[in-house]
Amino acid sequence: MTRTNILASLLYRTAVSLKNMNFNKLVWKHNREKLISSLSAMQFITGCIGLKNISLSQTEEIITVLSTSYDYSKDEISNALKEATAMSDYSDEYEELLFEMHFILSECVNSVVQTKKGYISTISRYIKAFHNYPRAFLSLADKSKISPKDAIEYSKSYLKLD
Repeated sequence: MTRTNILASLLYRTAVSLKNMNFNKLVWKHNREKLISSLSAMQFITGCIGLKNISLSQTEEIITVLSTSYDYSKDEISNALKEATAMSDYSDEYEELLFEMHFILSECVNSVVQTKKGYISTISRYIKAFHNYPRAFLSLADKSKISPKDAIEYSKSYLKLD
């Protein structure tokens, strides 16, 4: 298993957790900071996945940021990331996925901050559109893995894009 696979698994769990929350309560004033923090953590992890080959020193930095800035359990991620291989097993076709992931998360953060009419629905759609993207980066042995094409199609169904 690669470090990218481990980060994708972490990102997928975070996305599913957000997707299953009550969005009306999620955007209440006292929950808004938690939502933005979760979305920021997801942006950070997505950026790390984009590195493809994550060195041991980069792994140390990632663990530090996730545990100090985003309250992820250091014990949970530290050993798994350190023991995984650096070399990623995904090809260039995944670059489009990474771009889309960054775009959706940025738009979601903007919707949370701007609170324009219908923003709760918009946030819900963006989170639901995002949540399967990390599955494309899971290990080939993981039964939850999907193809990049399937991830894009699923996302488009929520965003209503052609």
